[in-house]
Amino acid sequence: MKIFWKEISLKIVDVNNNKLAMKKKWYVWTLNWWGMSSVFSWLINWSYTISLQTFYDLYKMNGDIRQAISKIAKAVSRNGLYLVDNQKNIVDDQVLTDDVYELFKAPTFLKFKTDLYRNYFLSWELYIIPIYNLKWEIYWFQVLDSRLVLKDTDEYGNITRFLVTNPKTAQAKIYKPDELAYFKFESDVNYEVNGMWLLYWVVYDWLCDLEAMKTNYALYENNSIPNSILILNDDMTENEIKIAKEQFDIQFRWSENAHKMLIGWWIKEVKTISITPRDMEFINQRKMTVEKISAVFGVPKSILWYIEDVNYSNGREMRKEFIEWTIKPFEEDFENIINVLLDKFVPEIYKNYWLKCDWEQLEETQEWYNWQRADVERWILTINEVRVDRWLEPSKEENCDKHIISRNNVLLEDIALDASLYGGE
Repeated sequence: MKIFWKEISLKIVDVNNNKLAMKKKWYVWTLNWWGMSSVFSWLINWSYTISLQTFYDLYKMNGDIRQAISKIAKAVSRNGLYLVDNQKNIVDDQVLTDDVYELFKAPTFLKFKTDLYRNYFLSWELYIIPIYNLKWEIYWFQVLDSRLVLKDTDEYGNITRFLVTNPKTAQAKIYKPDELAYFKFESDVNYEVNGMWLLYWVVYDWLCDLEAMKTNYALYENNSIPNSILILNDDMTENEIKIAKEQFDIQFRWSENAHKMLIGWWIKEVKTISITPRDMEFINQRKMTVEKISAVFGVPKSILWYIEDVNYSNGREMRKEFIEWTIKPFEEDFENIINVLLDKFVPEIYKNYWLKCDWEQLEETQEWYNWQRADVERWILTINEVRVDRWLEPSKEENCDKHIISRNNVLLEDIALDASLYGGE
């Protein structure tokens, strides 16, 4: 991928497509990746060789990153949205709920979430605009590609306008801060106007993984290379070499003759060709990259379908941790985003209602309940540990935080004091 500078002239228009008198030249990144210009924020730090485009290439070429973002997008508010009023009561008006819900189906709710989280993770920024119908009513909200947005700031770093550029026509529309919803989740330490790149610390692991995959592919593509070379005596005639080859083929042609010892007067030296330690590092490099990606997104490897060392018990625990520590915090952010959009663009709804995520609960089975009861009886779990595992509030009753022998309702810590409590003498 070649990156070079190109000076282009942008036709500046406002959101109503009215041409402004001024024309301004912008220096933009031009990449011959798609064969067209892609416009980014002016660069974070001139010394960096990594640009925002790098992370979109990362998303495009690494299946684990794409799957992690997809899993989070599908899990957040998996069951949709619902409205609550100012008293936090669920609104029974299904028509109103559906009308508000439609604002976030661009064209589907999953598509809206996928676009949102892709830009969220790749740029740590979000640009969302309302799309209007012919009656100038909001049809839905659209998440913009972060690469196509420029931010203009005053001398104090406050954003004064956004320029959203069409890379095909090089035409830019100006949006005022009140016409576009902008979210920045963490500022870049080098240039605080822009968001921090979450995937920055895994870029080089991904590049190593990419090169390892290329090497591994070349290893199998070039498998015509023999596993050994026989160096024959220099004084052998062409006919003797032919006879030696035929003898070698006859003696070692079939699988049952593999690894037999070969002794021949015509052999001067045997050189074995084997895979180098560097070639064998492919699997280790893959595992390390997967583990880092899993850590960045907070998605367990089992969720990404890496099932090594995963069983029913720890797999379910990983899924529980994924929902509790990854999905729930993201749903809180997601609720904030969609309600900021309502407050900014549909205030008549926001002043009376609040949108909530219909979050996913783990499907409990009778078998799981039986296991929990058995764990309580075996002194493995306390009653409150079971309640927390079932998404319930801990009980304040006496001894619920202690291990109990269910047979006599005796505390485990009291057994050593009186053996008769446990059936002893």
